[in-house]
Amino acid sequence: MIRRSRYLVGLYVACLCACAAVDWFYFPATTVFPDEQRYVASALRLAQTGEFWVAGDRAWEMPGTALFYAAIIRAFGAAHLVPVARAAQSVLLIVQALLVGWTTWRVFHDKWAAAIAALITAFYPFFLFYQGLLLSETLFNTLLVASFACLYWWRDCGARLDSSFLATCLCFAAATMTKATLTVFPVMLLAATAYSCLGWRRAGAVFLAASVTFAALMSPWWIRNYQLFDAFVPFSTSAAKNLYLGNNRNNPHAGVYWRTDAEPDVMARIEAIADERARQSAYSKAATDYIAAEPVAFFNRAARKFVRFWNVVPNAEAYSGNVYRIISALSFGPVLLLAAFCALLWRRTARALLPIYLLIGYFTLVHMVTIASLRYRLPIEPFLIVMAASTLGRLMTRYCENSATDDPHAFFKSG
Repeated sequence: MIRRSRYLVGLYVACLCACAAVDWFYFPATTVFPDEQRYVASALRLAQTGEFWVAGDRAWEMPGTALFYAAIIRAFGAAHLVPVARAAQSVLLIVQALLVGWTTWRVFHDKWAAAIAALITAFYPFFLFYQGLLLSETLFNTLLVASFACLYWWRDCGARLDSSFLATCLCFAAATMTKATLTVFPVMLLAATAYSCLGWRRAGAVFLAASVTFAALMSPWWIRNYQLFDAFVPFSTSAAKNLYLGNNRNNPHAGVYWRTDAEPDVMARIEAIADERARQSAYSKAATDYIAAEPVAFFNRAARKFVRFWNVVPNAEAYSGNVYRIISALSFGPVLLLAAFCALLWRRTARALLPIYLLIGYFTLVHMVTIASLRYRLPIEPFLIVMAASTLGRLMTRYCENSATDDPHAFFKSG
């Protein structure tokens, strides 16, 4: 117990020091990207007026991130938002590391794997980078990892409709309120997990219960949107815009930049529409009309997006330097390879990993259809780390067992 406590304290301190080094020596004292400025503007307006806006729109994205930063503004003032938010997100990274370790133990019941997973997460370069940015990624990742930690806890408790079920629904709803990408996937995931444990009958009951519970938890957002739009707006109004960006005649290479990868005349026409729901419909129609007219081009782009999504090195020109490529290749590359080995080793008991497989498949499919980049892959990387740590945990367990034989060749003989 004492050794584990020392390990955890050491992990806390070292992770905080790594985050502080990134925040102080790599990032400036202000925001860096336009997306950060959008989140900050929404948070400032929310803190001042109590109303959620994204520029002139009311539901362009989910409000979770703005709520998080607005709470910091109210507590510490707008002038201290950047340093306090970065400090808070460094704490969230520690929480992620602990939850990833706990989830790894729940899945594999391997203490070595759990410790390795927490260690990798705490110092994973992509996570250290994003905790220094005022974006939705760190908050969303933490909530998503917490959702899966609760999901496996619920599964191990027998997939009953109890407090663990409610905690899982609550975490998934909070994650969805932060990023609309999940949509109704949590309900399907709960039902699939119940099926993997107890069959179709329990899956049906869980599906109904999860639908009702998830709807109740999301209802404040739905009611608010209905009052504003006089229509049912379940998530955000920006999804169709991303669908269009990934599927238009001016984007043959599946890029993600509005200045170069969209049709200026189409954008000008649609952006002139005042109502955001009407703009969403217009972008959706432009994208689906193009997909219907050019199905071969759609599948070609989907293949390109798959490559972009799973690329071992950054796609963006701003991060195409050798240093960034080496860091990415030496961090994500081994994680991906070890996760693949885990899938191979657990091929006969794949049900244990079914929720993770479904999440990976879901995010991959969504971004093959819309737009793809390494940033959008970030939410599934904690779960690739869970799988990678299992492979390393097996090796460490085998090494420790064979070291006890005092035979230096025993480890290789046991392979």
